[in-house]
Amino acid sequence: MPRILIIDDDETIRNVFQRFLTGKGFDVSVAPDGRKGLRVLDDEQVDLVVTDIMMPETDGLEVVMAIRGKGTDIPVIAMSGGMHAMPMDFLPMAKKFGACKVLYKPIELEDLLAAVQEAL
Repeated sequence: MPRILIIDDDETIRNVFQRFLTGKGFDVSVAPDGRKGLRVLDDEQVDLVVTDIMMPETDGLEVVMAIRGKGTDIPVIAMSGGMHAMPMDFLPMAKKFGACKVLYKPIELEDLLAAVQEAL
């Protein structure tokens, strides 16, 4: 069973995504920020990371760069909903840094599932 790590500072999103993906047969871990997410990656075997971009502590771009910096080929799906308030859209940057897919919030659960299946 593939193991997915969801990193998002929004507890509701973490919980909804975790319940949904668990119900689809995935083993799901969650982390509230990039720093804690990177700790999970150090401690657990993970097949896919789904990370928010705009987070306190360590943001999603730093997560993508840290994963790629370790030379691992774990697929990463980057997501964000805060781009409307920013002068720059960071999701294309996440793709350049090594995310295999980017999703704009709000994300329909079936779109999340399709992205996860494609990434794995």
